[in-house]
Amino acid sequence: MPNTILVIEDNTEMRENTAELLNLAGYSVVVAGNGKEGLSQAKQIKPDLILCDIMMPELDGYGVLRVIENSPEMAGTPFVFLTAKAEKNDFRKAMDLGADDYLTKPFEGDDLLRMVDGRLKKSRIQKKSFENNLHGFTEFLSDAGNLIGKDLLPEKRVVKKIKKKDTIFSEGETAGHMYFIVSGKIKTFRTNEDGKELITAILKEGDFFGYISMFDEKGRRESSIAIEDAELISISRDDFLTILHSQDVIAMKFIKFMANNVNESENRLLKLGYDSARKRVAEALLFIFKRFGSTENRFVPIARETISSIAGVAPESVSRNLSDFKEEGLIESENGSIKIRDFSKLEKMKY
Repeated sequence: MPNTILVIEDNTEMRENTAELLNLAGYSVVVAGNGKEGLSQAKQIKPDLILCDIMMPELDGYGVLRVIENSPEMAGTPFVFLTAKAEKNDFRKAMDLGADDYLTKPFEGDDLLRMVDGRLKKSRIQKKSFENNLHGFTEFLSDAGNLIGKDLLPEKRVVKKIKKKDTIFSEGETAGHMYFIVSGKIKTFRTNEDGKELITAILKEGDFFGYISMFDEKGRRESSIAIEDAELISISRDDFLTILHSQDVIAMKFIKFMANNVNESENRLLKLGYDSARKRVAEALLFIFKRFGSTENRFVPIARETISSIAGVAPESVSRNLSDFKEEGLIESENGSIKIRDFSKLEKMKY
């Protein structure tokens, strides 16, 4: 189904020529001769893009844009001004009001079609929801690459298989890549002067890791190891920076992908600061079980040191609290593995 473009222009010749060019390019075009007529058409057809003159009778282009931006059903519709005025102040006012772009009349047909194509591609990415999995990520990179004119992924991106206990990167290394987890579990951690590990994250399918170091010339600040067989996609530092420094809509979509587990990490840090040791151990258990994608009544191998690192309490305190949980019927333990018997009580624990 072709995209619908609304052309609002009071000059008959300009309006007809613009509509003809767009029709020849395969777009569905609706025209209006002034601002009021244009708004009426916009409310009826909900166009995919609006091309609008500035100086018009009845209602000028600025007025049309204000109404569009304040209308819940039309806000966010790509809006491009067509104007014969070349003063910079007029362009600045147009962009400040929320216009996406402008074309100065008279314009070449190629300039019009290139601008329309780019704005529609950008709008599609902005409106599109991408799933946090391999299909969603490759779809995003394909769409983003098409918009900015660079092959960011599809066939060339290799899914790398990682064995359990394999190291992905270590503290101090130069950060040349970040990673997306296709399957499996990854642990990131820091090591203190005594060689003790502090786990910074347990990551699963759909998570990104290693991207913070991409901004740091000093190298990796943490290490990462696979805690089960995993599959990863690597994104080079060049591609990473290209995406972030490209058009704003692409950068924001990418940031939302990467932020998939940021809120979870921030909340966990707050809990480390304010919760009791007992509650922190309970939260660590729940965190690990949910990260393993299971709330089923089954055993999961969990080292006391892992719980200690996540909870931010001494291993001895972890052991005492686990013993208490076992006596209270909240968990079972067997050969280094733990099974949660009552998720509800652990989640509702207040102190």
